[in-house]
Amino acid sequence: MKPFKRLLTISFVIGFLVFDFTKAQAQKLMFISDDLQENGERFEVGMKGGGGMIKYHYKSFKVTKSKAGWTKSKYRSKLFSPLETASSERKLSFEFVSDKGDTAWVNLNRNMNYEGINKEGITFFGRNSSITLGSYQEVLENSDNLFGVIETNSQDSVWNFIISEKYGTKIGDRPIFVGWLSNGERRIDILPVFDYQNPGKKNVVDLMLGSEFWLKGFEFVENARSLGAVQVGPMRKMFIVWFSKKNDPMTDFVIGSTFSALMGEYQIDMDSNF
Repeated sequence: MKPFKRLLTISFVIGFLVFDFTKAQAQKLMFISDDLQENGERFEVGMKGGGGMIKYHYKSFKVTKSKAGWTKSKYRSKLFSPLETASSERKLSFEFVSDKGDTAWVNLNRNMNYEGINKEGITFFGRNSSITLGSYQEVLENSDNLFGVIETNSQDSVWNFIISEKYGTKIGDRPIFVGWLSNGERRIDILPVFDYQNPGKKNVVDLMLGSEFWLKGFEFVENARSLGAVQVGPMRKMFIVWFSKKNDPMTDFVIGSTFSALMGEYQIDMDSNF
């Protein structure tokens, strides 16, 4: 087979696999609890571009404006010291409103920290050069943290949330996330979701990309009762949110504002990759 025809065939096969993958993923919903299945209502997420983040809208809520803050990074490695550290920090704010007149200003801070020690291997010296075998870096800390403050126009209503991931710390092959949302009196756990409701048969691209280990979204649970959930991909048209029909309006509004933050920060956007 000539090189051009071979390249064309390979491109066609890859394109077909990607098309088949995105088509299959578009039909999948992330796993949610039985409680939310029975008592929840599902909403698709609409989007408009522009500003510091995408303007999401769903149910009776929407992001109206946003403001990107500063981003700063640091790297440090002292001479003759095996210790290396790196960090980055980014800030973002957005306004979230409801059709009933509720308004919230959400302030986000995303930071990542890394610390490692270079371990020496065995060095072989030659006349004009040398080579070191077996050297590696021992990771002391590698974390990703999202902090949020939600200030609403309701009197004395300020909420805080955090989601933290420790890289390298896993249960099986899945990373560990810790998260919660609180106003000081209530604590709502934010639980990561890695499974689909009906995963179906894995195709070639699933196996190549390890999609079964991707974060699919989050479910919000308080006192063993599900309040809602958000799906963060793998394509923008698959952003989905669920709200429990048992929630009061302010609970819906607060977790709804958190949904927008999580979609913006944790989205797995396959549309931009293929």
